[in-house]
Amino acid sequence: MITTILFDLDGVLVDSFEANLLFLQQLFVKAGYEPPSRKTYTHLFHASLVEVIKTVTKSTSQEEINRIMTLGNDHRSDIYPYDKLKTPTDLYTVVQMLHKTYTLGIVTSRIKSGTENIPQLQQIRKCFDIIVTYEDTKEHKPHPEPLTFAVRKLHSDPAKTVYIGDQQTDVLAAKAAHVQSIILSQNPFPQATRCIHSFSDIPTVLTSFF
Repeated sequence: MITTILFDLDGVLVDSFEANLLFLQQLFVKAGYEPPSRKTYTHLFHASLVEVIKTVTKSTSQEEINRIMTLGNDHRSDIYPYDKLKTPTDLYTVVQMLHKTYTLGIVTSRIKSGTENIPQLQQIRKCFDIIVTYEDTKEHKPHPEPLTFAVRKLHSDPAKTVYIGDQQTDVLAAKAAHVQSIILSQNPFPQATRCIHSFSDIPTVLTSFF
């Protein structure tokens, strides 16, 4: 029986591709770099901001990477297009319903400031007992540390925990953390414990876990 549900953020709780792309394009222009194209960002969408900066700038200077990170943090409220973020139609209904039965958390590769300021999640923020962001762990997905950190903080049993993501890195992180996985995608993920095509499928698929 599942007792704890951990959610990925991008691609699960919010559709952030367009918003993230616009933010990064503006950020790199401010930083003095050629902004990433849509095609380039398609392959970087689920990477952390640090990894995106390293890839786009091709810089190995930690000082330069930190400069752009700081620039992003300082200007996030000015240039991040929160109005471009989309959520599943039934996000609020499903999360509030799950909150009555399960312990809920978020485990994301987003930085803290880019997670806490999402207006579309404020209505359900109280439903999540923990939010693990990039700064909370040394290692990041597909390494299991973000998930094991959340499980430990929640005093949960890994065998009774499921992580809901949308990428192969989420499957790998879940397996390494000894938690089960649900992948929300139109594509097949054979290594996932379960696969679903719609956010509204979550309550039903949870009943199939024993």
